[in-house]
Amino acid sequence: MLRSKLACVLALSLSLSAVACMDEPGAVEPPADGSPLAHGGDFVAIPRIVDAQTLALRRQTLIARGAPATTLPPQPGPANENFYLAIKRNALGERYFLSAFMQQYFPGGASNAAYSLGTRVVSFKIQNDQLFVFDVDDRVHSSDTFDPQRLVEAYPIVHDPRVIGMSGSEQYVIFDPSAGLNRFNWVSDSVSYSTPAVKFEIELTFNQRYKPLTDGFTYEQVFTGYADRQITDGSIDWNRLQGSGTLAISLRRYREGSHYVKLPAPAQPYYFLGYPALVPNAGQTVNVAAHWDIYPGMRPIEWVISRELAALDDTPGYADVDVVGAVKAGIEGWNQVFGFPVFTARVARADEPFGRDDLNYVIFDEDPTLGYAFANWRTNPNTGETLGASVYINTQFFDRTGITDDLTATSRPPAARPAAPAPRPFSTLRWGNASLEPLCFLTAADARRMAGAGTGGNFTAAEKFERYIRNVIAHEIGHDLGLRHNFKGSLLPPTSSVMEYSIFNDAVAQAGVPGSYDVAAIRYLYGMTTDVPAVPFCTDENADAPDADPDCRRFDFGADPLTGQWKRNYDIVRDWYTIYGTTDPYWLDYWTKPILDYANKGSDAQRALALQTIFASVAAPLDPASAADPIHAAGADIVMRWALPKLAPPAASPEAALVDDQVDRIVRNEDGVRSYPSRRALVDLLKAKQTLAAYRTLLAVHDQLAAAIAGGTLGADDQLLSRDLLARIEAAISPYFE
Repeated sequence: MLRSKLACVLALSLSLSAVACMDEPGAVEPPADGSPLAHGGDFVAIPRIVDAQTLALRRQTLIARGAPATTLPPQPGPANENFYLAIKRNALGERYFLSAFMQQYFPGGASNAAYSLGTRVVSFKIQNDQLFVFDVDDRVHSSDTFDPQRLVEAYPIVHDPRVIGMSGSEQYVIFDPSAGLNRFNWVSDSVSYSTPAVKFEIELTFNQRYKPLTDGFTYEQVFTGYADRQITDGSIDWNRLQGSGTLAISLRRYREGSHYVKLPAPAQPYYFLGYPALVPNAGQTVNVAAHWDIYPGMRPIEWVISRELAALDDTPGYADVDVVGAVKAGIEGWNQVFGFPVFTARVARADEPFGRDDLNYVIFDEDPTLGYAFANWRTNPNTGETLGASVYINTQFFDRTGITDDLTATSRPPAARPAAPAPRPFSTLRWGNASLEPLCFLTAADARRMAGAGTGGNFTAAEKFERYIRNVIAHEIGHDLGLRHNFKGSLLPPTSSVMEYSIFNDAVAQAGVPGSYDVAAIRYLYGMTTDVPAVPFCTDENADAPDADPDCRRFDFGADPLTGQWKRNYDIVRDWYTIYGTTDPYWLDYWTKPILDYANKGSDAQRALALQTIFASVAAPLDPASAADPIHAAGADIVMRWALPKLAPPAASPEAALVDDQVDRIVRNEDGVRSYPSRRALVDLLKAKQTLAAYRTLLAVHDQLAAAIAGGTLGADDQLLSRDLLARIEAAISPYFE
């Protein structure tokens, strides 16, 4: 009787003709002999009889090894935590997706979890009483001669007479998934991607929560192991080499989308790419843009929204907003770009954890520590086809502090919340490979920049909050569709792209509605047009490059950010020094770097305006009134000492001549208000230039100082400081050229 009941719980066939349990709705009668193998599919779970004493010992060992108790099942554990797996002998050579998702991890929590560790294409072979797993994707096939086999794991074959005596067992190979050699080490593969690489060895595992899927199965593996170098600071767990967590592992039948078409990586990096692949017999490596198999008439891809996030709607602090509605709108808003239903969204059910392989998930974290949202996706390594995705977001993004009504909207009554739609049946999608790093690090603090300012849109605080959340979600879903950031979106206000890092007001104005760039990029990626996007574009490596276009910047705004944002910022900060007497150069570094970038790397007109702005009221010579004001004079000296070493416009440009002229005037102290620290810094700058013009300036200043010292007109302090400056110049010119 016990055996029959366990079979009902566990032995659900993993093919489309799965056997169901009698107490489930629509259940069918199990096999008469209770054997899960009698009429099973390609994969079947078989209950493993494990006594309570053994289970308790396992649990104690896991805890002793550092596995968090919260990740372990209660003793003695339900039946689906103790199982063998059986694979049909005639299915061994077929291809399957083997995927893993880091569901939990310690140390690090969400900073090391909530992301896919990737998907491999595998098949199976038997040898020496073991079931071997081979990686059989197509990426390493370099020629007709060299197509290497890659062996990734081995499991012992089970000979328990209670199992192999079951009806139908002769059709199967039965193995123990908890007794592998841990050579297929997802965690080590992930951390070895870092620099420097870390070797992580899993030492103990515990399998739990087996669940059949229509085309395979999934289960969780609790693990603990050790790295070959420090991976934690020891603040919680004293062992600095140990890591523990829970993987969600799945094995599913290999398929390729019926309408999926590879798109070679375009010249402009609009899109995320799949894994690189060798071209047989060509000596080349190629890559394709990662994207879903999306086409008219498809069954919409379903997303599920964390129940914990949905619970916010029932709390007093969110009584006037529709949290689920905002998240749902951020997801489904992409449908309008395609012109047909692509995504649907609903709240997750209680039995749907976020690590499950057949679910697209918006993961909500009540812990605000991580501070950023990120997207994550996984692809078929053979084709680049996106097979599934997730979005992580935490409670920081749902902090409503500082979000107020616009002035003209204070008397508007809150909008009624729309009725929740009936849940749709979820689609059984397959997920594939993921990047080993999140696709986006959008911090809550950055996303809320200027949240207190009026948007000019006549919105209530509740409306602004919903539109902001919708924009954040749409941004992350855009990543999962394949789009990278576009930091030039703001040049078409409020933005041409939800993939921009927008200030809060622009995010509210956009409200998650894909812009003109998003439409163009999606249509090209998904084969709806052959026209590449013509809207201004730049992405992360463009913004971070040494010669970056100054218009390619995160969190700027307006069609002319130099005039409308950075010039205004600089004018305000400069006044802190020349009017209010600020002396710490930190504020110049923090607020005004963009205007330096325009002066150095902008267009001709941008360079001229930026330099004019930087020099205004602080360049030498100061007008007599400003020079006579000690606060203004000291502030001008600080600002120019900060700016001149950082200014490097093109050598032949008029701006370069203006910079050289200011260096010459200030090192000479032409207006009599320049400090010795500033002049010393400019001597070092002139030495570093290694040009005849700079050498000539140093010689002229040397002679000027020598004459002043010899003339006896300097005060005692100036005499000493002038001697020091003269010595510095002599060191710089003896010799000058290196």
